Amino acid sequence: MISSQAPITGRSLNNAKRLAVFLLAVCFLSLAGCGSTKVYTANKTITYKGDLYNMSNVQKISTRVEGRLPNGDVRNMKGMDSKAVGALLKEGSPILVTTAVDMDSQEMVYERRSITRSSEFSSMVKRMQSASKKISRFMANKKSTQLRLK
Repeated sequence: MISSQAPITGRSLNNAKRLAVFLLAVCFLSLAGCGSTKVYTANKTITYKGDLYNMSNVQKISTRVEGRLPNGDVRNMKGMDSKAVGALLKEGSPILVTTAVDMDSQEMVYERRSITRSSEFSSMVKRMQSASKKISRFMANKKSTQLRLK
């Protein structure tokens, strides 16, 4: 009997090895992409002056600048320029100024102190704006989990 199958030669065996190596390479490359997709679900926290604030479920972050006059009136000082602060200081000095970050139902008092000059107010606002930028960058970065404010 004569067999209809051709004998396996060295050349066809070599092609089979090449095909197997090629298929293995394709499998490894396709699986390598699976490991690089990461989901970051860690809780985000901010620490400031020994307090810990959980930011994981926070929907809205806003800043607040308030001033308490010596007569007890509370004024919104956000966006005031040095002339407006000077006019308030003429009404009564010193003014107790509070800069705070509101995070949904939480409040983080960033700084609270009495001022007697508009330059003190300007420096407080600059520090608050710097902290606000740090918080924004922290919340946008998916990898970072903790921010320590100074």
